[in-house]
Amino acid sequence: MIALVTGGSRGIGAATVKLFKKHKIKVAVISRTPVDCDLFIQADLSKIHDRFRVVERVVDSLGGIDILVNNAGAQYQQKAVTYETTQFKRDLELMVTAPFDLSQQAAKHMKSGSIINVLSTAALQGARNIVGYVAAKHALLGLTRALAVELAPKIRVNAVAPGLIETDMTDIIPKNRKDFLNGITPACRFGTPEEIAQAIYYLTQAQFVYGQTVVVDGGWMVKNGG
Repeated sequence: MIALVTGGSRGIGAATVKLFKKHKIKVAVISRTPVDCDLFIQADLSKIHDRFRVVERVVDSLGGIDILVNNAGAQYQQKAVTYETTQFKRDLELMVTAPFDLSQQAAKHMKSGSIINVLSTAALQGARNIVGYVAAKHALLGLTRALAVELAPKIRVNAVAPGLIETDMTDIIPKNRKDFLNGITPACRFGTPEEIAQAIYYLTQAQFVYGQTVVVDGGWMVKNGG
């Protein structure tokens, strides 16, 4: 088995790479920061030229591709009324267009396989001050469903929607705010990148799961989803 993981140098991506390697899956990683893997491709996926023929490079170097994990993402915080259009476009390029581009590339090489898009509970509800992120994750959910129908049965396309996870995105949250969020989450804590990686791995093995979103959020959406 051969996997390509985007944004694999930290957080959920790094945990996914580690778990794949534990299960003897060869792993290629696209990120801006070097990481220990079978093939490292340094790229900024918000730039179209950095995405050119990257899947072909994986196939040529490792012998094929069976799994694509579209994990790369970023969260820019700004009020909607002052959110820069250039930033909004970059959000969509990184978290919608890049997953589409790489999925299209991968589908041309996969004899069978699995594509997993990493969403967020922000794909299922609104949020303040991250309008580009929320819009992109909603769009990525739609892309997941569209590709799941079109690429079936050969390729299974699914998604994972993490809730509040202990990553650099949540490190900036003040302690008193974290305590409040823990208090309104049934699990009473933030999740770990490893818990999301487990859900991603499950989807690589689930042969009868198509077009689904596995929500891994400690119960957040059950209580606060609206």
